[in-house]
Amino acid sequence: MTKWLASVQSLEEAKALEQTLPDILDLKDPASGALGALPLSMVSAVVDWVAGRCETSATVGDLVMKPEVISPAVKAMAETGVDFVKVGLFAEPAIESCLRGLQETLSALNTPVIAVIFADQTQDISLVANIRQAGFSGVMVDTASKNGQGLLAHWNEARLSEFIHAADEHELLCGLAGALAIEDIDRLEALGADYLGFRSALCDRRQRTRALQLERAQAIQQRLRHYGLAS
Repeated sequence: MTKWLASVQSLEEAKALEQTLPDILDLKDPASGALGALPLSMVSAVVDWVAGRCETSATVGDLVMKPEVISPAVKAMAETGVDFVKVGLFAEPAIESCLRGLQETLSALNTPVIAVIFADQTQDISLVANIRQAGFSGVMVDTASKNGQGLLAHWNEARLSEFIHAADEHELLCGLAGALAIEDIDRLEALGADYLGFRSALCDRRQRTRALQLERAQAIQQRLRHYGLAS
């Protein structure tokens, strides 16, 4: 069953979703880039407030592709108690050597780590195999440029199906995100991803840095339930 993820930027926003908790409550700072990181203390506070009522994830920020930079950030975020840590893999020449350099850290970590690739950057789906070899537990596709163009403006259903198949083949949790609108559920639900991620669709005027609105989250959950996807 496809689950849904909602990204929040504060404890207050998390509490605003108390009546409509998603399957995964994701923590990031949308004003600080594609995967902007929140302070560790704030992540810990949200994890404590959730108290196991849903799963949680948190991003480590838009970091350079150097294992000596990413590894300590991953370890620190894992210590907050989140269920998943998310790491952006930006299309830099060093990406494959970075993945090899992360193997030791990921293999020693108890917290699952999710790799995020970006549909608006030139990244080959074959990278999924390297992601699995590096020790990641999942992979998702997102958009790096937050300019209003959503995931489907960059990858069509055929390419997304290829991505999901590659993730399944390598036994990786698979997610789709990137300025997804509620209407996109109608096109994406049949593809069989493990989860769909939302931020801008939850916010006033669909602006990802504006206030989260409960009624938008409720509408997304209702649309997913129509397809039997949400709990």
